[in-house]
Amino acid sequence: MRKVHRLEEIVFWHVFDRPSCLRNDLGQHFGISPATVSRVVSVLVEKGLVIETSAEVSSPGRKPQSLKVNPRLATLLGIDIHEEGALAVVTDLAGTLLGRGTVRCDAERGVDEIVSASLKAADAALEDAEIPRSQIRRLGVSHCGDLDIKNGICVSWANAPGWKFVPIRDMLASAFGMTVTIEDRARALATAERRISPEDWGHTESVYFTCGSGIGMGFFAEGRLYRGASQGGGEIGHTVIDASGPLCRCGNRGCVEAFAGIVAILDYVRKSLAAGAVSTLRDVPATDLNLRAVVNATRQGDAVASAALTRAARALGIAVANTVQLLNPSLVVLCGQLALLAGPEILEPVRLAVRSHCVETAARRVEIRLARPKKDVSAIGCALLAAEAEAERILRAKFTEE
Repeated sequence: MRKVHRLEEIVFWHVFDRPSCLRNDLGQHFGISPATVSRVVSVLVEKGLVIETSAEVSSPGRKPQSLKVNPRLATLLGIDIHEEGALAVVTDLAGTLLGRGTVRCDAERGVDEIVSASLKAADAALEDAEIPRSQIRRLGVSHCGDLDIKNGICVSWANAPGWKFVPIRDMLASAFGMTVTIEDRARALATAERRISPEDWGHTESVYFTCGSGIGMGFFAEGRLYRGASQGGGEIGHTVIDASGPLCRCGNRGCVEAFAGIVAILDYVRKSLAAGAVSTLRDVPATDLNLRAVVNATRQGDAVASAALTRAARALGIAVANTVQLLNPSLVVLCGQLALLAGPEILEPVRLAVRSHCVETAARRVEIRLARPKKDVSAIGCALLAAEAEAERILRAKFTEE
């Protein structure tokens, strides 16, 4: 993807990756003259690929020109598939949210259940956006199973035994009647988080940890999402930090996820309660024992809840420290439900782990922060990945007209 043959395409992708950028900054960024900037921008505007507006600045005088990808070039669907159902959004090419819909179901009940939920969620999002399905150009889908991205296959999905070598991309393409782009959920979330966080754009090497039921990662190298040789890069949750540790859902022992995933946190609490530990969580009904309950108990001084989160934060800290040591990013962002609900409990231990375990040059340069709460970010990331694939197609068509 993103095979470029001319300066116009390079500039287009620079604009595409940001909600907006200043024309004046292009020359400095690419090391080209104002005349070349003017020529390139004129071509992109003429072909309808970007639009130009006056930037909003407080200083007096002539307003600088701001460039944005033309949002009207395509309308996309994004669907985030997870264990409890599907979340769908409709966006334009720039990732602007136009409509949303969600349907709950149980992934353990089979593949057809998830496909049906995806269709219903998409219909709800389209109705919310008041846009017919015929107007959608491409569907982007994220999934948290073990994916063969190249062939569009879910190889396996923990705790969903029916998901073995499922051709999920082809199934959804047939169900929706459109081209499907499939991606790992953590990378989809990282794509959206970076796109809608202007403070991140200056960090060309950045890492986004998704801390939820599992632990995933999206890594940007020179501003581009890195996928790896088989497009499976980022499985930090299944790196082993204690070979004699607890059994992970992947079958190995001592994975990061076996300590820091929400499933592991709740399992630790349940085992502690079963062993007779004193805890206010003993009064919580089994159906209500979730991460929010554990976090609330921790903040009220509950020893079992605190131990569960401390254990998770320590494991996550090791994973982040190893990543910082290996990849040397200048930014690490902790995303997902664990970061959202237990941010104060995990952030400082993660920072401490990096300071303790990394060489000083790497530890000193990296900023570690929590993601800002954003609604529907994972599904928007799916739509953005579909938008990227559609933009590639549009670029080819526009420049082969010549």
